Amino acid sequence: MTIVLVELPVADSRINLSTHPCRDTGWIQEHLEYYCSKFDPLPAIGIEIDGSRINVRHGHAYVTAARTLGRQRMRAVVLSPPDRADVDGFLNRPDVKRLNVDEIRAREEADRTPRNWHVFFFDRPLSADEKGDFDQRVGTLFDPWQQGDAIRVHHDDARALAEFEANTPITDHGWARENLASFREFSHTRAPIVSYAGRRFPG
Repeated sequence: MTIVLVELPVADSRINLSTHPCRDTGWIQEHLEYYCSKFDPLPAIGIEIDGSRINVRHGHAYVTAARTLGRQRMRAVVLSPPDRADVDGFLNRPDVKRLNVDEIRAREEADRTPRNWHVFFFDRPLSADEKGDFDQRVGTLFDPWQQGDAIRVHHDDARALAEFEANTPITDHGWARENLASFREFSHTRAPIVSYAGRRFPG
C-alpha cells in the first residue's frame, strides 16, 4: 500500500478535531507541549479527507501542541483513498506539499542512533542525591552511543523535570527494555515519574 505523506498548514481551520475526538488518555498535554517545543518536525498525524474538511484520526494531541507552540507546518499521513476527487483536490492545494516517503525512510535507516530529546516530569523536584542517581542511570544507558560527547542532564526544580539530548539506539529493543526497567525502578524507589516525552509514565 502506498503511503501518502504530506506537509500542511497547522493553522488550517479545516483541520477538524471534533468529528473524531481523541480517545487516547495517555498524554499529559502540558508536558507533551513542553517536550514538542524541543524539536521539529513533530510526529506525523493521521488524517482523512471529507470534502473540504480534514478530519484527524490519529495524533490529536500533536495538532493541539503544534497550534499552541505556533508551528506553521506539520506532517500528516493521508488515510483516505488517493484516487478520490476530494483527496486529489487536497493534494493539489498550493499549501499542501507531498513528501517523498522513500527518501525519509532512507535517511532514518542510515542513522540508527539519532539525536533525540528525553524529557521526564516528576511529581516533585528531585533531591541532590536523587539527581545524582538519575544522572548516573542516564550515563549508564546512553554513554555507549555518544561518540565521546558528554550528556548534560538539566534539572528544572520549578517544573520538577529532567531533560537531556542524546544519541539514542531507537531500533535496539533490548536496550529499550533495559531503559524502561531502570527508570521504572527509579520511579518506584526514588521519586515517582509522572510522564516521559509527554506520555504518562507506566506504573
